[in-house]
Amino acid sequence: MGRRDHRWWAPCGAGYVPGSSLCTLRGESSWTMMSGTSSSETRCGPMSGAVSSRWARVAVGLGATAALVCCSVADPPAPKTAPGPGPHEPAPPPSWAELAARRLPLEICQMGELPEPLLCGTFEVPEDHGAPEGRRISLKVVVVPAQSERPPDDPVWIFEGGPGGAVTARAAGSIYAGAVRARDIVLADQRGTGGSSPIDCALATATEPGVLREMYPREALERCVEDLARRADLLRYTSVDHARDVEHLRRALGYGQLDLRGGSYGSRAMMVYAQLYPENVRTMFGIGVDAPLSSNLAERGLSAQQALEGLSRLCAEDPVCRSLAPDLADSSANLLAHLDDAPRRVRLDHPVATERLSSTGRAFELDVQREWLSEQLRLVLYFAFTTRALPWAVAQAETGDWQPLVGLALAIEKMFQSTLSTGVALTVQCSENMAFDLDQALEHGSRTVFGNYRLEQQVRGCSAWPHLPIPPLGRSDPQVLDVPTLFLSGRFDAVTPPRYAEQARELFPVSRHVVLEEGQHGPFDLEGAWGCVHAMWAQLLETADIAAIDDSCAATMSRPAWVSDSASFWAVIDEELLPD
Repeated sequence: MGRRDHRWWAPCGAGYVPGSSLCTLRGESSWTMMSGTSSSETRCGPMSGAVSSRWARVAVGLGATAALVCCSVADPPAPKTAPGPGPHEPAPPPSWAELAARRLPLEICQMGELPEPLLCGTFEVPEDHGAPEGRRISLKVVVVPAQSERPPDDPVWIFEGGPGGAVTARAAGSIYAGAVRARDIVLADQRGTGGSSPIDCALATATEPGVLREMYPREALERCVEDLARRADLLRYTSVDHARDVEHLRRALGYGQLDLRGGSYGSRAMMVYAQLYPENVRTMFGIGVDAPLSSNLAERGLSAQQALEGLSRLCAEDPVCRSLAPDLADSSANLLAHLDDAPRRVRLDHPVATERLSSTGRAFELDVQREWLSEQLRLVLYFAFTTRALPWAVAQAETGDWQPLVGLALAIEKMFQSTLSTGVALTVQCSENMAFDLDQALEHGSRTVFGNYRLEQQVRGCSAWPHLPIPPLGRSDPQVLDVPTLFLSGRFDAVTPPRYAEQARELFPVSRHVVLEEGQHGPFDLEGAWGCVHAMWAQLLETADIAAIDDSCAATMSRPAWVSDSASFWAVIDEELLPD
C-alpha cells in the first residue's frame, strides 16, 4: 500500500453498529478496511476485545454510516450459564480520543505504515494569530488513539524535525510501540508542511546545472517567493506561530496537559511551546536536542568537524573499517582538497545510481565541486547507517573511483530534499537562527574541512526570503521551568552535539541527559536502541519523575557493521536511504 493510499477503516467484532449492513463473520475481533463504499474486505488484523469495543463507540460517536463502518460477530456465542452485563449497567465513559473526535470532528481513517485505525481531520487557524479575522489556513491532524480502555487525559504530542518536516509523513507504528501507547498520540503537521497548507517550491533538481554550486539559486528563490506570496504571508510560518497553532488545537481537542516529544529542530519547537504555555506541559522528551538560545548554523562546520574526528577514531578501532580508512578524517580532507582547483567530472552508471538517482533512468555525469560535496558529506555524518558506508566510498575514491562517494552524496541530498518544506525551513532559519557574529562564525568555519559553504548559502538565501528576527524560544526573557524532561544525545552528533542539551538543561533543570556513546543524530539506527529508548520514555510518561528513568540499557547499544563491499554499499542507498 502506497504512503498516499488513504482508505476507510472500520471496527469489526465490536457488536452491531446502528445503520450498518456491512457485516462479516469472524472467529476473532478484527479491523476491516473498507475502500470507499465498497463492501469488499481489503485488510484485517487481530485486535483486542477492549480496543475493539472502544472503537465501536468511536464509530457511533462519529455518526459512522454504512459506507464507513462494518461489524462482525466477534466470538462464538457464550454458554447460556455465563454471566452477562445487567440491563442497566452503565456504558464505559468515552475515551479522550472519542471526545476529541467529537469536538473537531475527526473521521476514522488509515494512514501510511500505521496498521490500525486512526482519527483524521483538519483544523483551521488564523494565518496571523494577531489578526484572527484575516486569512485562515488548514492544519492536517491525526490522532492515534491509546491502546487502553481508560487512557490518561495527557496525550503525547510529536514535534517534527527539519525545520520543514511533516510529522504525519513519518508516522511509523513501531515508533509508538509498547507502554507509550497507553496514551493518545497527536500528529499535526506544522503549518506550511505536509498536509497543513504547504508552502514549498522546487528550486532545482539534483542534476540540473548550477545546483551543485547553489543551495538557494537566487532567481529560483525569487520566483518561489513571488509565487508563494499570492497565497501565504511568509512571515507567519515561524516556531512561535507553530506553538500557537498547537495551543489552539489542544483546546479544540479538549486535552489537558501534554507530553511533548521532539527530535532535532522538533526539540526546539517543543521548547518554544513550553516557554509560551508552561502550564500545559506535563513532560518533555528531546532527541538530538537543538541549541535553545544560540544558533546551530554558526557552529555547523565545527560540530561536523568534531563528529568526523570522533568517528575517525571509532573507525580506527575496528579492523574492517581501519583496513578501508586508517584515518577517515584525513582521507576525507585530502579528497576534498583534490577539488580545490577545479571540479571533477564523475560518471554514475551503477544500476542503483541510474534507477534511483538519475532523472532519466540512464547513466549521467556531474561536475562535482568541493563546496557541494563537503555539504553532502556533512549530512552523511548525521546517521550511523549512512556513516557506515562512508569509509568504503572514501577508499574507492582514493583509488580513482569517485562514483560511490558521489552516489552517496546525491542520495543524502535527495532524501533531505524530498522530506522538507523549503518555505518553512527558510522562514524558521532566517527568522530564528541568524542572530550571531557572522565574521566570527566564518572564521571558525574556515578552520574546518567543511568550510563555510552551508553558512554562506544560508546568508544568501535569507537575503532573498521575507523574514523578521524573533527572540530565542519566542521570548526575550526565557523562563526556567520545572518540567520533568529527558534529553537524549549522540556523542558523535554532527549538528546537535551533546553540549546543546546541556544548554537546554539550564532552562529545564528538572531533567536527565543521556548521552549515547556511539550515537549520532538520533538513536534509532543503533542496535538495541528501539526498546531501550522507548523504555526510558515510557518510564518518564508513567511517572513524570526523572528519578524513575533507568538508563542502564543505553550502554548496551551498538553501531551497525561497517560496509566493506560494493553490494552492501549500494544496498544502503537503495534500501535504507531511498526506500520505496
